[in-house]
Amino acid sequence: MGIFKIAILILAALATATLSGMLGMAGGILLLAIMFSVMQDHDDVIPLHGAVQLVSNGTRTFAFLPFVDYRTVGRFALGTLPGMCVGVYLLLTIGKMPAAQPYLKILIGAYILIATFLPKPKSAGGRMVWYDFPLLGFMAGAAALIVGATGPLIAPLFARRDFVKERLVATKAMCQMITHFEKLIVFAALGSIEVTKFGPLLIGMSAAAIIGTFIGRKLITHVSPELFVKLFRAALVLAGSKVLVWDGLRPLLTN
Repeated sequence: MGIFKIAILILAALATATLSGMLGMAGGILLLAIMFSVMQDHDDVIPLHGAVQLVSNGTRTFAFLPFVDYRTVGRFALGTLPGMCVGVYLLLTIGKMPAAQPYLKILIGAYILIATFLPKPKSAGGRMVWYDFPLLGFMAGAAALIVGATGPLIAPLFARRDFVKERLVATKAMCQMITHFEKLIVFAALGSIEVTKFGPLLIGMSAAAIIGTFIGRKLITHVSPELFVKLFRAALVLAGSKVLVWDGLRPLLTN
């Protein structure tokens, strides 16, 4: 890979980590799109993206550690392991069927948009129910190996449970860190991670992600809770539309 492409990927890691550090989402899916555009070997994209996002979410967890809701993280983690088992099956089936992937992206994009605008149930009033985050963890684990960036997939529930600003960024980052860690274990077991191949690029992108996270940590202090909610919803709409239209409908209409 040429120096110019490496520079693009490192700058992309910096910019997207800054965005995620400020909003708690959108950075991962944007970075994934850029990596698919720049890297020729698409089989390398999701494992490398997972490694960079593990660093990014790990750094974000550390930067916002006092705000982590550990009860939510524990509930989410309960669902990720069985979900990852389903994800392995999907990787070995749908992952080998490129024609099926646009339909999966359409479903995910539609879910993100619908969940973003659904009114909160009056009975819940922002409170948790026993199955919400375990089910979300299961969904994230099942989709992680195929989709790559699951942030927009899990983000709507955080907003529906009244997570805002630092609490949302911190808790969601730890949940995603767990998912990326488990995902990398699966890729390592399948022999899809080549450390010597990814080494220099992974180091550069990881360093940029760390710097970007702390820039985002500074920026979030200047964002009011009301503005944060608006920006977060806007990011969800953009991410959902991207998955639905660009990743899902576009391949079907252009083929």
